[in-house]
Amino acid sequence: MDDGGGTRPEEPDPIERADAEMDRLAQVRERLAKAKRRELAAHERAIELHERAAVLQERLGQTDRAASARRHAQHARELYEQARAEEAQYQA
Repeated sequence: MDDGGGTRPEEPDPIERADAEMDRLAQVRERLAKAKRRELAAHERAIELHERAAVLQERLGQTDRAASARRHAQHARELYEQARAEEAQYQA
């Protein structure tokens, strides 16, 4: 049994702990911002590709497939707008 006579590691200074926590939070925020920018870019690319697919399908006379591609592009726009709203919340 320990009689309490051993040495305890010294606890970090509260100010140093707070500074370290602030640094960690800043790093998390930066990673989140980068991830959100990548997400927005992916949605933009999806919109472009689905719109291009719709144009090509129309040229080939595949109106059903063109309409489907446009629905996919619209869904990508909705996801893009949702991600923009989330980004704005993070920055507020």
